Amino acid sequence: MSKLNNIRENSPLIVCYTNDVVKNFTANGLISLGVSPAMSEEPEEAQEFSKVAGAFLINIGTITTDKAYDMKEYAEIMHENGVPVILDPVAVGASQLRKTFCNTLLNDEVVDVIRGNASEILALIEDDTRMKGTDSDASLDAIKIAKKAHQQLNLPIILTGKVDVIACDNKIIALNNGSEMLTKVTGGGCLLGGVVAAFLSNEKTIKIDHLEEALSTYNVASEIASQQPGAHLPGTFQIALIDQLHAITDEIVAENKKVKVVK
Repeated sequence: MSKLNNIRENSPLIVCYTNDVVKNFTANGLISLGVSPAMSEEPEEAQEFSKVAGAFLINIGTITTDKAYDMKEYAEIMHENGVPVILDPVAVGASQLRKTFCNTLLNDEVVDVIRGNASEILALIEDDTRMKGTDSDASLDAIKIAKKAHQQLNLPIILTGKVDVIACDNKIIALNNGSEMLTKVTGGGCLLGGVVAAFLSNEKTIKIDHLEEALSTYNVASEIASQQPGAHLPGTFQIALIDQLHAITDEIVAENKKVKVVK
């Protein structure tokens, strides 16, 4: 059974400690895919959730000092109980708070997968990298950055941009699907973090095939969404994306995905 069909048959619980701006969009997108999302920010719940959760997403988009402590404690409990932890280091290069927090998580080895744009991934591995916000620098070499981050951090890396790159198990693949409309709405990348978490639900070993299936499913759905009537407008596209996550099938993904092995 494919992971997509497994998700729809079993509706895994994905716990999301995500940012305030995207909670509703993330929850609706995951429900549409077939996931059971829980938006939880209280570490006191972590032990109980860890017994039933398929994966745990941390998104630092609206981080505060208090949230940093809670996110760290939550991640530690989930990791200790074998729940895959996905980190979305939103705008990590924009402030010392964000960078210190992410470095702490990585040093404590409680993260299983990282998903970010080129600027964010670069900021995790180079001390002098700075960002003005959440946007990525289009001039950066995505493959080179993903490879370096994978080697340096010893973690699977999902680097998203015009071309998405996955580095996992010393393999690198490039994915050429997706819609530019994802950059016109808030939370396109944040929802993807939740989708990746869903495709890693209950997995004890992170495999590149799981990550490729997650990205291809999401990106092909976004392409089809952008082709719907009126979806050249951001509001219509956002709704269409949620619809297409519900409608997407393995057959549609297989027919439309563009994946290239780099290494």
